[in-house]
Amino acid sequence: MLPLSKLEILEEGGYQVVRRGREVEIIFITPTIGDAASDPELGGERRRFVVKGVVEGDWVRLTEAYVEEPTGERNRVNIRDLELWIQYINSL
Repeated sequence: MLPLSKLEILEEGGYQVVRRGREVEIIFITPTIGDAASDPELGGERRRFVVKGVVEGDWVRLTEAYVEEPTGERNRVNIRDLELWIQYINSL
């Protein structure tokens, strides 16, 4: 779970945060592989990393995460695999 107050910090850090009622989407556009490796020849495609959740009081309960490829294909990410990211966000 993430404190609701951290959503504003995420937006300031380059994430897109979309709220629809109690539903929340946290979206991060990855750098290209070429940008990440400082080698433009490696590729220029960006991916969307999406984490969905539901507001419960002052918290956001994370319910789903996936990486969306440029083709639209979605590859699920286990919420448990986000534990280090969640700890980092909570430390901000």
